[in-house]
Amino acid sequence: MSITETWPIVREGVWLYAGSSPVAVRVLLSSETWGTCDYEDEESIREGQQVQCYFLAYEMAGSTGNFCNLVPNLATPELAIAHAEAIMPGIQWKAAQTS
Repeated sequence: MSITETWPIVREGVWLYAGSSPVAVRVLLSSETWGTCDYEDEESIREGQQVQCYFLAYEMAGSTGNFCNLVPNLATPELAIAHAEAIMPGIQWKAAQTS
């Protein structure tokens, strides 16, 4: 099972790639960051940290359910949403769920 199926979904939306091919977009909640694993980096970014963060996940155009595109380690859901809107202009977000 992939992380896009197991991690909590904070926000979902759809973007039309090339104006016609729907691409699902998700902001996911993670309990840890992903490290770079690069020995030249400082330990704080080289190693994954046990700190809540958000990931932006989106499908490959034309490949429904294949969330192969990930932007990790975003500090807030607002940053993840802003990043999505910057790279996918016109994204349509689903209404936020209330409990």
